Amino acid sequence: MPRSSKSKSSEKKDVRKKILTPPAGVADSVDRITGEDRRWFEDHPNATSRTRPAAPGEFWPVFDSASVLHVIVTQVRPGFRLRSPVVRLNLPESDRVQ
Repeated sequence: MPRSSKSKSSEKKDVRKKILTPPAGVADSVDRITGEDRRWFEDHPNATSRTRPAAPGEFWPVFDSASVLHVIVTQVRPGFRLRSPVVRLNLPESDRVQ
């Protein structure tokens, strides 16, 4: 039986690349918005957090763009920030508070 010219590890890398490739424009959008966060904290040196609208695809592939309403950006130290999504929950009618 002939062996494939690709090793198993390179086949796995090919699959991961296909699965984890963001939609067009998402990487650029995230780079732009994280740069804006960096500049905002540089302009507000005493601030530790900010809330802003989410950028399209910012939390891809975990959340779709319609689910993330806002982002809370927390500056842990200069140059190190955490982004936490504020998401819309689509609860079934039976689970909603009346």
